[in-house]
Amino acid sequence: MSTETKKESNEIKAAEHFARQGNPAQDVLSWLHQAHHGTLSTLSVKEETAGFPLGSIVPYALDRQGRPFIFIANIAAHTHNLKKDNKASLFIHNDKADGDPQKTWRASVMGTFSKLVSNQEAATQEYCEFIEEDEQEELMARYLERVPKAKAYAKTHGFYFWRLNNIKSIRYIAGFGRICWVPGEEYTQNVLRESLQNMRAGALVHMNEDHQNNMLEICKAFRHTNAEEITMKSLDNHGCLLVSKPDNKMHFFPFANVVEKPTDFKKEIIALLVSARKHNAANP
Repeated sequence: MSTETKKESNEIKAAEHFARQGNPAQDVLSWLHQAHHGTLSTLSVKEETAGFPLGSIVPYALDRQGRPFIFIANIAAHTHNLKKDNKASLFIHNDKADGDPQKTWRASVMGTFSKLVSNQEAATQEYCEFIEEDEQEELMARYLERVPKAKAYAKTHGFYFWRLNNIKSIRYIAGFGRICWVPGEEYTQNVLRESLQNMRAGALVHMNEDHQNNMLEICKAFRHTNAEEITMKSLDNHGCLLVSKPDNKMHFFPFANVVEKPTDFKKEIIALLVSARKHNAANP
């Protein structure tokens, strides 16, 4: 190994070691939570540019497992590209940072996308996954929280959800000298770690049994609904999904911060309630 190559190798190892002093997988989830859009790159099928990456900005949301999903039209270039080859990457960065953008965080999430369909027959097509209507509604609630006008999109050119189902690897850069690769499995295991799962189950029961009025306050503040009853359907590391009755409409409410430890669930729900009460007081 040449002196120059050895020096480069040592620098790479130092950057990886520095990055691993924290929790890169948790950082990526927090960044995906903060950034509401990213650059999606797919492999072009257009004859003169076949095989070249095509990148454009897309809004996205996260499902319960922290997987990004997008809502794109059948006529979109990305749709044509993904139907041919579903390998893609979603690049996100800190768009609120001042100064040199290379001094702040960014990440490229790589993997394979699946088109989510609620028709069993359509699910037999390549790169398609069948989901129940209930999950379709849940994904729409999560997406609408970030892109309120999205519901009208489906009435134009036919829009579908595509989800980054299989995260292969993530290129993690937390700033100068903090760089590493994060395996997809590491990211997923961090989101679904057992300590959070156990707390989540108990918190759901507690909220539905003892905090009906609090959830009504949250829905009134941020969704302007005067529901008769509210049920917490899911509690994620990055927010909660409520169902209002009698209309059975789903509403997703993001937390201010991503949950890192079990006790954070209570803290984030209280913060959401405090924010709702301030809003309701200012808008009686």
